[in-house]
Amino acid sequence: MVEYRRAQENYYLEGKPQVILGNGQRVFSLITPPPGSPVARRRVRLIMQGMGQSRGQTLAPTYSGPGVRTPHVITVAVAYGCQCECLHCSAAQIQEEVRRSDSALTYTELCDAISQTVDLGTTCVVLTGGEPLLYSQIDDVIRSVDKRRAVCTIFTNGEYLDKPRIQRLKEAGVFGVFVSFDHPTAERHDANRRRPGLFEKATSGLELCRQAGVPIGISTFATREKIETGELDEIMDLARRLGVIEVFLFDVIPTGRLSEQRDCVLNEREAGLLRAFREKYNQRSDYPSVIHQTMFSSIAYPCVAEGCPAGTVTLHLRANGEVCPCDFTPHSFGNVKQQPLRDIWQAMVQSDLYANPSARCRLSQPAFWKRLDALRATS
Repeated sequence: MVEYRRAQENYYLEGKPQVILGNGQRVFSLITPPPGSPVARRRVRLIMQGMGQSRGQTLAPTYSGPGVRTPHVITVAVAYGCQCECLHCSAAQIQEEVRRSDSALTYTELCDAISQTVDLGTTCVVLTGGEPLLYSQIDDVIRSVDKRRAVCTIFTNGEYLDKPRIQRLKEAGVFGVFVSFDHPTAERHDANRRRPGLFEKATSGLELCRQAGVPIGISTFATREKIETGELDEIMDLARRLGVIEVFLFDVIPTGRLSEQRDCVLNEREAGLLRAFREKYNQRSDYPSVIHQTMFSSIAYPCVAEGCPAGTVTLHLRANGEVCPCDFTPHSFGNVKQQPLRDIWQAMVQSDLYANPSARCRLSQPAFWKRLDALRATS
């Protein structure tokens, strides 16, 4: 418990932006339940249970075996419809596959899969797409998440965040709203998304969320160009102006429309620069908190080092029911239409690909891609 609390305090630094909900709970992050809330207490209980099960084993609790791993966070592609055509879209290939085969989950199947992962221990459900606000029953999906056991956050491109929509999201029980920004200027952002006017609508939507008392954050992807030119600093300036409480950083990954560009991944030097960037802004009280994808493991399990969360504390549900270790991994371990999600999770964490920890995102490593390619070739 002491280590867990220290890990939380190291992330939620004093003076960082926060939102006070109507029930008095303080929101520091859109993917971590408010400290002291029933959901947060549930997460702590699950962590303590996992640590207890791993006593006497030689490996750290997170990696001591499938029995003690918990998918604390699930990302769910509710559908793949989208008004944008992002040049870096990671879902483009599976999006087309689902469209051709007409294999999308029904609303009932989708809610059942989410319920199964919450039963497994998930305490944060993150809805993505495509553009999730184009899904006709998105409010019902949010409402279906048991708020006593999990929070529900949404990632959106922000175009449809008008007052009526935000009010419906709030009434459904949304915990927070992330809006994605590829670049800090309207011209470049709209060009990358091939959607004129999107930047202005997204920034306006975030302001409306803030006024409505809905916790907000932004997400972006890190490239070597953004690191070296200082563009990530400009995005942090944008985040501060928008009044968000959190900036979520993803590494650029060679999937989807970037699948043929495996040289886009960050090397060790660039990864070090990104860590320094995070630390710099997390030490400044006048900027939002920064969370990077590899920080999931250490925040959820303070007894282990930072590392790739895929198949360790996170999993991803595609809109057709396929279950992957994360949004970007182009390999499925099963389909919820055919197997219980618990069985798929067990197969994932027991696989050679995910049995051992990785300090960095696995998809940033050429050796991992070779193993993944070989596995996919035989499946």
